[in-house]
Amino acid sequence: MIFPFESEAAQGIVMPDGLSLPDQLAYQFLKNLYDRIRRGSVTREQAALEKGRMTHQYNLAKETLSRYSALGDRWSELLKRTEEAQIRYQMDRTLENADLLSLVLDGR
Repeated sequence: MIFPFESEAAQGIVMPDGLSLPDQLAYQFLKNLYDRIRRGSVTREQAALEKGRMTHQYNLAKETLSRYSALGDRWSELLKRTEEAQIRYQMDRTLENADLLSLVLDGR
């Protein structure tokens, strides 16, 4: 895998703004790895293995972050709908509004 910021990291350029946490960690890892290659403290073969392990963990982290983000969006929407239904019921205590609140709380 080639990262969109890999050439900048390889050149030792300062990390760009706006990267997610996994991207920041990958950037710093790559910057350090390319520096180690230049200094001769790691071979290209060893570096490829390390990058492969990091890439695997990077993909897991990105997937986890995406799942948590989607879960947060779902909870946020549920709380918003619950609040709207609760206010509606408090302002007009009808069976219809109580049923609506119940449906929202059930996630429907």
